[in-house]
Amino acid sequence: MTPSLTNFLLSLLAGLLIIVVPATIALIFISQRDQIKRGS
Repeated sequence: MTPSLTNFLLSLLAGLLIIVVPATIALIFISQRDQIKRGS
C-alpha cells in the first residue's frame, strides 16, 4: 500500500469515528428520552 492510500484510509476511519459514533450515541440517547416521555 502506498503512503497516500494509507493516509486516505486512516482519514476515512477518523471521519467515521468523529461523525458516526457521536451520531449513534445521540440517536440512542434521544430514543431513550422519547420512551421515558411517552411512558409518563
